[in-house]
Amino acid sequence: PFQIEENSQTKDEVRLKYRYLDLRRPDIQKNLMLRSKVAYLMRDFMAKEGFLEIETPMLCKSTPEGARDYLVPSRIHPGSFYALPQSPQIFKQLLMCSGYDRYFQIVKCFRDEDLRADRQPEFTQVDIETSFLTQQEIRDIMENMIRDVFKETINVDLPDPYPVMSWHEAMTRFGSDKPDLRIKGIELREITEQAKTSEFKVFRSATELPDGKVVAMNVPHAASMPRSEIDSYTEFVKIYGAKGLAYIKVNEKEKGREGLQSPIVKNLSDELLAHILEVTGAQNGDVIFFGADRAKIVYDSLGA
Repeated sequence: PFQIEENSQTKDEVRLKYRYLDLRRPDIQKNLMLRSKVAYLMRDFMAKEGFLEIETPMLCKSTPEGARDYLVPSRIHPGSFYALPQSPQIFKQLLMCSGYDRYFQIVKCFRDEDLRADRQPEFTQVDIETSFLTQQEIRDIMENMIRDVFKETINVDLPDPYPVMSWHEAMTRFGSDKPDLRIKGIELREITEQAKTSEFKVFRSATELPDGKVVAMNVPHAASMPRSEIDSYTEFVKIYGAKGLAYIKVNEKEKGREGLQSPIVKNLSDELLAHILEVTGAQNGDVIFFGADRAKIVYDSLGA
């Protein structure tokens, strides 16, 4: 039904119907071997760090937390059910109270909820519990484990220590607490102070809000973007509560006001325009987008 030797674009339904053939494919074999090696290396690392591997029960009384449990009918007690735990939280606490201050398990978890790209009905996670450690000590153990696994499995040297930024820095620079640092050259720049005296009502009124922010974001080489695409972004940011998305296209920076294209340019002073160009570092061919609202709305919309 499909070629085993090559990674063909076969539909998942066909691959799963002939799973015994699918499992012979080199990329599937590679994945399973990699997964096995990762599990082995994690176990080895945790043992060296003094962690016990303790398995916790799968069948237990339901302890409703976030997602719904799967249920397993009991033969011995008709009409009663065991629950498959989402994660064995209650057993972790029991073990900690009993003096097992370091334990881990590679454990199957079950969640009866709608499927998403990163969520299946059952999945495996590494569960690590430890007591009497500071935040930094826990981070050091996790960093070392991941660094060790990457080196031993795919021969990648991760930095030691990892780069760290505070939540506040991440939000003010990227509008997200999980920024993708592979995207270079797009960062948020706050212009709230300078906007307080602006004649542009959208900016000025935002500065009067509690926790109000006016933020600029320069997107390099985007001036060829058609108006329809900008309009689609304007609709997109409304999902996050933003009322609109002001923008300035930088056509010829050296011409000052005349080299900028935007409906809002006429409402901004020469000083504010010069400041915006300076802090964003915008060059010819760039587009500057603006968020003006309460901090959460600005960061959520521009971050997205």
